[in-house]
Amino acid sequence: MFEIFSTAFNAAIVITIPFIVSHIGNMLLYKVVQQEFFQVPILRTLAHTQGILAGLLLMRLQLDSSYFNLERIFLVNGPWNITLYEFLMDRANVFVYDSFSVLRLLGDVPSNEGLLAVLIVVILPLLLVVFSMRFWERSDAVRALLASAGIALWTGWFTVYLVCTVFWTLYSLNFWILGLAVLYIQYRKSLGGGGHH
Repeated sequence: MFEIFSTAFNAAIVITIPFIVSHIGNMLLYKVVQQEFFQVPILRTLAHTQGILAGLLLMRLQLDSSYFNLERIFLVNGPWNITLYEFLMDRANVFVYDSFSVLRLLGDVPSNEGLLAVLIVVILPLLLVVFSMRFWERSDAVRALLASAGIALWTGWFTVYLVCTVFWTLYSLNFWILGLAVLYIQYRKSLGGGGHH
């Protein structure tokens, strides 16, 4: 019974955190930029794209393939058998990842990771600068760029958080999923058995 409450409590915290962070982020965003910023979706689209790609690339560089190997997810000594604290402070916290690893890839352009790093670090920021300077005067353009950087950071954090949440939840609920499957099979059998009388 304690395990059920513990799992439910952990799940509630993990689900609540993105909503709190998103709410705070939106409040700050509305304080930084003019209302016109929200009427130019290209900036937010570019910033979101940058954040998603950066988050995925950081995970690829930081976590080896065993973290996402379905055969290892449910092992007791597997990579997802971690506490809530370890999940929040380490695995799902993009800010403890080595962000300089992306910059180091810029010298490895022929590789897929190198090209992705160029897109994240050079091309998308350049496009954001060009569009911001085109739509606004200098001070408003700078604020739009700051807002775009904030959106990219939030999206990068959320990408890592979401992927880690999925795998950690799969590990945490594995026994419950199996239990529900057994109950469902027994229920179906009882229905089948009832039909023969």
